[in-house]
Amino acid sequence: MTPPPAYGLSFNPEALTDLRALPRDIRDRALGLIEDVVRARVTGGSLTGELREYRKLYLGERSEWRIVYRLQNTPSGSHHHHEAHVVAVRPRARHDIYDTVRARVNRPRPAAGPRAHAARTLPPQMQGRKPPSARPDASTAMTPAAWRPADLFTSPTPDTDPKGNRR
Repeated sequence: MTPPPAYGLSFNPEALTDLRALPRDIRDRALGLIEDVVRARVTGGSLTGELREYRKLYLGERSEWRIVYRLQNTPSGSHHHHEAHVVAVRPRARHDIYDTVRARVNRPRPAAGPRAHAARTLPPQMQGRKPPSARPDASTAMTPAAWRPADLFTSPTPDTDPKGNRR
């Protein structure tokens, strides 16, 4: 006897179209994996970024297909408290599945990935400061005459403080 389902099941209408368009062997595996999710035997890996509340399952000999779903609360009056909501079943090639999921759940693709965002962001130590200019202006530029290497290596004498003031 099989245990009762742990979750309800719902589909994005376009995910049903995705299932019908799959090759028969992939479709059979997809339905088996979806059943395993509903019976809480499989969870799948979490996605990241703006799709972090979604999970993915791998399909195919070389994992070239993906099922993306989300565990969510069910409407009131449902038999289950949570349901597996299948959003898409598509190939992974060229991130087709993830672009499709973003479109179906109205989440635009970020302009760039997290690394590019981090590269454009000021580190916390620099926040609130005026960013350095690309070229120093003439008033702040050090000229060779103003720079004296001896100042860097002199230590205060015993009768002066560290700033060079007499005691």
